[in-house]
Amino acid sequence: MAFLKGSRYGTLPRFDEMSDFQGVQPRLIQQATPVLEHEVSLKERLDQLSQDYYRNPRHWVRLAEANPQALHADDLLWTPEPNAENGREKLGAVLLVPRREEDSS
Repeated sequence: MAFLKGSRYGTLPRFDEMSDFQGVQPRLIQQATPVLEHEVSLKERLDQLSQDYYRNPRHWVRLAEANPQALHADDLLWTPEPNAENGREKLGAVLLVPRREEDSS
């Protein structure tokens, strides 16, 4: 199984060679202590929020890790079924925003 260079999945151990499953073992999710609450607005994306809070759109994973109630990151901003008022967007939903990195102390 190949991952992009620098992927956080690239260093994960593989399942036992005797197994028929050819994936990697689960990745431990880092502790993400929330320090802010963000209310979802129209047309927001996780990469945009990450740019606003962390000055790096690739740090959207921190937002996803701080909000483990969503199985997929898109579930933080979107509903599976559209409604008449705002389509699929979860307007008014609250996202927890953690620090860019946890203190090591």
